[in-house]
Amino acid sequence: MIVERNENTAELVGLSFGDGGLTYRKKTNRMRFQLCGSLKDDKEHYNKYIIPLFNKEVMFPIFKRKVGIIFNNRLRFYGISVESSKIVEELSNLGIPRGIKEELFIPEWIKFNKKYLTRFLRGFLDTDGCVSCQKNYSIKNNKLHTQIRIYLVSTSKNLMEEICQCLKLLNIKYIFYHSKVQANSKNNKDSYYVRVCGGVQVNKWFNIIGSNNPKHKTKYQIWKEFGFCPPHTSLEERKRILKREISPYLCYKAGVPERSNGHA
Repeated sequence: MIVERNENTAELVGLSFGDGGLTYRKKTNRMRFQLCGSLKDDKEHYNKYIIPLFNKEVMFPIFKRKVGIIFNNRLRFYGISVESSKIVEELSNLGIPRGIKEELFIPEWIKFNKKYLTRFLRGFLDTDGCVSCQKNYSIKNNKLHTQIRIYLVSTSKNLMEEICQCLKLLNIKYIFYHSKVQANSKNNKDSYYVRVCGGVQVNKWFNIIGSNNPKHKTKYQIWKEFGFCPPHTSLEERKRILKREISPYLCYKAGVPERSNGHA
């Protein structure tokens, strides 16, 4: 095999378990690899981190060229795509499953190596997770969103149970729960969640596992610096807050809803 099993490719597997995969192309029935995120929120993450990483570890060793970029302004997605039998063989060897993702399993070469495991978890957070802050409703008249949390979500029960075991090994406390599919939902599968709550545990996550996605990192950095992070802010607004160009308190004067949905 040309593509090496290392910390970088372990993170690529985590990214792929979130927002990527090897899928069959309609009509041609040929298989391709795609990894896509939000055009608005994830483009910087792709341009500055994912694309250079994928080029270094996969594209240059196999093809001696850069990966193709795909985006859609109407559907608001942005990412990478490559179609080749070589890519299928190499990525399958890393543990990225072929076809529609059903039950997922962390590859053995990742699961039993702490360095690889932390990078896998980082990649998974950066695609299928979020960082948010909520209000502490036990404090009367509290308007600030001080309670920081990390959420991971998947329709694969096995994957989320394996992630729970990994967090135990890393001594990070969590809550595991699932949400049954709604009768009128387009998704016909239950969703499984892992939630890491509170400053102590979230600090552990960022110290041990971390994140390379600016939309997550800026929320954590603002919470770390100010003790809270206002919801419904854009990435650019959070960057300006960190540069001290605007005050996070002004976000509340602009009209923050009384209750966040927990995934802001």
